[in-house]
Amino acid sequence: MRRRRRNSSEGGVMSEINITPFTDVVLVLLIIFMITSPAIISGGMSIKLPKAAASSHTASQKITVTLNIQKKMFLNGQEVNDEQLPVRLNALFYQNAEKQVIVNADYRLTHGWVVHVFDLIKSAGADKILIGTGTEDNP
Repeated sequence: MRRRRRNSSEGGVMSEINITPFTDVVLVLLIIFMITSPAIISGGMSIKLPKAAASSHTASQKITVTLNIQKKMFLNGQEVNDEQLPVRLNALFYQNAEKQVIVNADYRLTHGWVVHVFDLIKSAGADKILIGTGTEDNP
């Protein structure tokens, strides 16, 4: 008695695509992306903070606005523009009892642009705006 295979032509070999190597490659690429994505995000935020002799550390602060030399704004590490900053700050203030924002601005920025960002933060309802500084041993 001769057995017949389903979905195969007469006497032909049934072939299937082996997806195991494809799955392995996709998983490796996913791991590489997960490892390199934080470096890509933080790479756009290289700033040089102004130095201060009396710098206090406030670890309880969670809301930070970073301003880099290319005049880009980052709210907690995510890039935002002038319209998005007050809206996103309002959402964060709704979740937090303290309405404090730390501004980490590159010391080479113009005073006028930093004041403009302060106005945006104040218009969102911030009670306190703290200026991030570095020390001589910790820039």
